[in-house]
Amino acid sequence: MAKYSDIKGFTVQTLSTDPAASRAATGTWASGGTMNTSRFGVDAGAGIQTAAMIGGGYIPSPGVTANSEQYDGSSWTEVANLNTARAYSGGAGTPSAMVTFGGNSSPKAYTELWNGSSWTESGDLNTARQSMAAAGATSTAALAIAGAEPSLTADVEQWNGSSWTEIANVSTARYYTTGSGIITDALIIAGSTPPPSTAAVEKWNGSSWTEVGDLNTSRFALASSSNTSSTEAVLAFGGHIVSPDSDSAKCEAWDGTSWTEVNDLSSDRAYCSGAGADSNSALVFGDQPVSGATEEFTTTPADEFKQSTQGQLFFNSTANAFKETIIDVPGATWSSGGNMNTGREELPGVGTQTAGLAIAGQLPGSFSPRSRRETEQYNGTSWTEVGDVNNGRSLMGAGGTYTSAVIGGGYDQESPAGKRNEAETWDGSSWTEVSEINTSRYGPGGAGTSNTAGLIFGGGTDPATAVTESWDGSSWTEVSDLNNARRELAGGGTQTVAMAFGGRNPPSSLANAETWNGSSWTEVGDLNTARYFLAGGVASLTDAAAFGGHSPNLANTETWDGTSWTEQADLATGRRALGGANQGSSQAALAFGGFDPSDINASTEEFTAGLGNKTITSS
Repeated sequence: MAKYSDIKGFTVQTLSTDPAASRAATGTWASGGTMNTSRFGVDAGAGIQTAAMIGGGYIPSPGVTANSEQYDGSSWTEVANLNTARAYSGGAGTPSAMVTFGGNSSPKAYTELWNGSSWTESGDLNTARQSMAAAGATSTAALAIAGAEPSLTADVEQWNGSSWTEIANVSTARYYTTGSGIITDALIIAGSTPPPSTAAVEKWNGSSWTEVGDLNTSRFALASSSNTSSTEAVLAFGGHIVSPDSDSAKCEAWDGTSWTEVNDLSSDRAYCSGAGADSNSALVFGDQPVSGATEEFTTTPADEFKQSTQGQLFFNSTANAFKETIIDVPGATWSSGGNMNTGREELPGVGTQTAGLAIAGQLPGSFSPRSRRETEQYNGTSWTEVGDVNNGRSLMGAGGTYTSAVIGGGYDQESPAGKRNEAETWDGSSWTEVSEINTSRYGPGGAGTSNTAGLIFGGGTDPATAVTESWDGSSWTEVSDLNNARRELAGGGTQTVAMAFGGRNPPSSLANAETWNGSSWTEVGDLNTARYFLAGGVASLTDAAAFGGHSPNLANTETWDGTSWTEQADLATGRRALGGANQGSSQAALAFGGFDPSDINASTEEFTAGLGNKTITSS
């Protein structure tokens, strides 16, 4: 007879100490064997921590090298050289069957196959390039993603063992990037774009690319574990950070949804290469200035690691208490970030805490013009002015990332003043006017993942509208209305999974929240504090944040868990009509600009929270 506990119960682990939130969080980096030939620019790496291979790279003299080496988990052995010396090439496969492609000096299209003893030239890439991302578990199935030719390219090609076929482009052209996964499930991670770096990550499902959660730290010339089966567990490490100008030791782990910082490399490095099967073991080699040093990432063995994932219970025998691992939002705090170059209010924002975009806005009546055009990008430390919008205005709806965004509507303070219907798209360096929205309005909410996939909802038509419009890259289409007409609201998400919250339908301030499933809006739990002129963002329908707002200048912060809103740590400065960003996670939000009790604000605040273990009590 079956036991009741087998049907209805579950096992509770008994642990002497609280566990790490993930196995990757237990990992540490330690020195491995030194390469025979020190080098950097060694993008063409393949394999796992105990069986890796490298071909090419840069050495002090004569420059690019054809030298190849294999790693057995403790030492490197020289093997047959490439036919064509190169650096910054792509690589995929194993130490016994590898493919390498592209590279420098001057962009190359050459492809070479390794059979365990020698290299053979094979079918060239369609687009010669260098410093691309690569993915693939075998020498007969690989991806060459983006890169430089020498100008940046978004081209993606797939290798079948004998020839390359062009497939769907990534959304953001970039180079000095890194990749992971296989030909049906891959990631392109960070890299260099104009301006210098990005934290953006895109995922390939075998037919199209989708922007997913950004790295916490924007950088380029980084490396990653190759992950030979999927993209549910990946490490990204090293790289160069633009501000402050320095190489990095940072290591981040991807769980299929978001990135978490784990233990750093032992030393800063960039222009390096990586290998590894997942986020639990990895290898990094190469560095600029030239280095032969290798580091290995190891975690607690699976049979010893008593994992307590988010939402699971365990019993801490030392503390004599039941606990669960949760997102530790109550422990979150706001801290100061870099000031904007131009303080302003009524500005939308998109992106993440380390890759944010602040768009246009307005200044008080004593300024001329009041309606602003400035756009600024945030890299986690400082703001940089980039291309202006074409039509100065405030209170637009916005969606996308700091390298690919769309805005619609707004309010122009200049003559003739009033609500607007203009729309513009952002490609990382400039704004382009596109088809107008159907309903002129100001103060709508916005969502979206790129300049070809956006959503705006609500807004001021005097008094307010519930109209929702969807952007497909060429035109706006009216879709289902909000349940509650409102303006000066907040929200975020994607074109098909979004939230709207707060706002007002004069004279009333609203606390209402609604979720969007791609076809209709559903009312969910209200904010604790009704407000308008607030900011926020949406990572998913169970992960959102709302902060700031009017009346008159609120510091309140609330987070959404899919069921209810919970008040958290307040902003340091209460403000309204501010900008915000938190695409990817409500535990890493950004607040900037706005109006505080003293005047227009230029300050930035960063909201951070991690995983924690919470004691469960009963009454």
